[in-house]
Amino acid sequence: MTESPGDSLARDVRKYVFDHFLEYAVPPVLEQIMERYHLERPDAFAVLKALEEARHLKLVPGTQRILMAFPFSAVATPFRTTRPVIGRRYYANCAWDAVAFHTMLHEIVRIESRCHHCAKPISIELAGGKSRASPPRPVVYLALPASQWWNDIVSTCSNHMVFFSSESHLDEWRKATQAPDGAILTIEETHALSMPIYKDKLKVGYVRPGKDQLVTHFQSLGLTGEFWRI
Repeated sequence: MTESPGDSLARDVRKYVFDHFLEYAVPPVLEQIMERYHLERPDAFAVLKALEEARHLKLVPGTQRILMAFPFSAVATPFRTTRPVIGRRYYANCAWDAVAFHTMLHEIVRIESRCHHCAKPISIELAGGKSRASPPRPVVYLALPASQWWNDIVSTCSNHMVFFSSESHLDEWRKATQAPDGAILTIEETHALSMPIYKDKLKVGYVRPGKDQLVTHFQSLGLTGEFWRI
């Protein structure tokens, strides 16, 4: 099938947004996209809206500014990642996205975050799909079922995909807040969960996996039941 000019432009702009985040740790502004691709403002904004609709990025509501290009965040969050090979730091949108930097970059990544219960620091190093952490057994907690993640992705990332320093701290927090059971993942499980979505994100021809592909991947990891239905 021949690629349409609109599809080609969206593909190239998506790659440019991710490359810009990777190089500068911030997104490009709309004016840079206009200049680079010789677009009028409405046309450049239409491309960003199309990328948002396709779940490649999220705009600041009511604006033409990029807030998220998963896993990158344009604003400070409790989820900071570092590429030791070059010393560059980024903010991730959530605990899952922090781990997904390793999946996307295929290199050693260090994560600095905090326990959602006690606020004490959590440090994680990921290399070759394996983690070393302090405290030694942090977990990723996903509060919302998969079918609800995209109802409000900003809220989902900000409030419902977080680190806890241990399962005991998660249990204490859930008892105090009456939070739902959700899903509890190790760092390695979170990395494995990320593979189909993130492993090729930096390639120009990246295609976001569809619902059936994701559900099949969840099942391959033993993640079944109502929580994991999209």
